[in-house]
Formats: sequence, structure tokens, C-alpha cells
Amino acid sequence: MMKPSVQKIRDLTLVRRAGSRLLVIGCDSSASIGNKPMDAVQTPPDIVGYYTARVAVMEVLSVGADILTVVDTLAVERHPTGNEIIRGIQRLLGEAGLTEAHINGSTEDNFESCQTGVGISVIGEADEERLKLKRSLAGDCVVMLGEPLIGSAVLEQEAKICSIRQLQSLAASPEVHEIHPVGSKGAGYEADLLAELNGCSFQAVPGITDKLNASGGPSTAVIFSAAEEQLEYIQSEIGGGLEIIGVLLPFGG
Repeated sequence: MMKPSVQKIRDLTLVRRAGSRLLVIGCDSSASIGNKPMDAVQTPPDIVGYYTARVAVMEVLSVGADILTVVDTLAVERHPTGNEIIRGIQRLLGEAGLTEAHINGSTEDNFESCQTGVGISVIGEADEERLKLKRSLAGDCVVMLGEPLIGSAVLEQEAKICSIRQLQSLAASPEVHEIHPVGSKGAGYEADLLAELNGCSFQAVPGITDKLNASGGPSTAVIFSAAEEQLEYIQSEIGGGLEIIGVLLPFGG
């Protein structure tokens, strides 16, 4: 029997087992954001659950994996705060076409909590040959879908956010080579990482340094690689505003 092999790449853990299907595991956490007395950022708990789950779910979906389960580890009591956080997670999973059966988790009911803490782990499964990792080519365009947003702008400008459905469409598209959700380090960091993983270098288009450095908050934007001649078709299939942010060059090119 084949012994499982474990690989860490990007913010994901890949577990290869016997057969062609591998496990894809992602996670995210949130602390001091909620409606507890000592929370630094006062936010409704369902919003905390929704956006914390969104980050981990998008990481796993971005490589073309199917989600098997979402586990929430909540450092709050079940009633009422935990239930509100779970309601937000369920709303996010509904957008991804998942059900309550996909959720498992735990709450802290032995001690009173005065600050909100949330952990989310997502376990998915993918076919090795369809995995969107290390598939980019020199000459590919690097394109952003959605806008990097953080804080109150996330709620105020929801129309500019890359939706879960759009991400799923990108992941299902053979014309899209790779996808990286944009996190706190910005689109420029993710573009450099995408290039490095494929033995390339990233050349940004002029004049967008600020946008490349902006935090993506709860993955409100994604970047992806594709051949330039495929972008019009991708745009027609996905919708939303696509913006070319650069190109992949041969390393040293």
C-alpha cells in the first residue's frame, strides 16, 4: 500500500494517496474581530464567520479541488455567538453549492469568552491531472478579477468582489492555467509567487504599484494566468471586470 506523501505549497497542504485523487487542505483564522467586549474591531459575528470561511474555501477551490468538509473551531460559546458565526459560514457554503452536512466544528462552552476567536479548516479533493498548480507558461498574462478591499470597504463595495461562483467558473475553465486568491500581502506578492513556482519572472504593467501592494483582505480579488488570446473568451464566460496586471517572462528574461 502506498504511504501518503505530504507537500506544502502556497498556503495549502497536499496529501497524495493511492489513486489519482489527492487531498487539498487550507485554513484561516480570525481574532479580536466580533461583538465581544474586548474585540478590537466591532463586527457582527455572522460577518466574521462568512469572511473567515471565505478565505480558506477560496484557497482550496482555486486549485480546482472539490470541498469535502469545512471545520470551524470557535473560541466562543455556542449560544448566541457561535450560532451566529456558523450562520455566516453556512451562507458562504451555500454560495459554493455546499450544504450543512459539509460543516463540522466545536465551540467553547466551559468558560466565558470576552474576545472572539475563529479557526477554519477546509478539506478538499482533486484529480492530480486537473490540479491547477504549476501550469503557467512564459508569455501568459496575469489577470486580476475583483478589487483588493479591506475593512469597511469590503461591505460597502461588495459588487467589486470576486464571487465564489466566479472563482468556481475560473477553476473549471481549461483556458485558465492557475489561480491565486489575493491576501494581505497583495496581488504583486501573489504574482511573484505564481511566477516563481513556474520558473518565470513577473513583469507588471506600468503605473499600478499601489494596486499591486494593496491588501486583498478576505480574498476579495484573485489573480490568474492565461494566454492573452483566451482572455476575451474567459471574460464572456466569467463576467466581472478583468484587468491585466502583468505578464510572465522566462526567468532572467
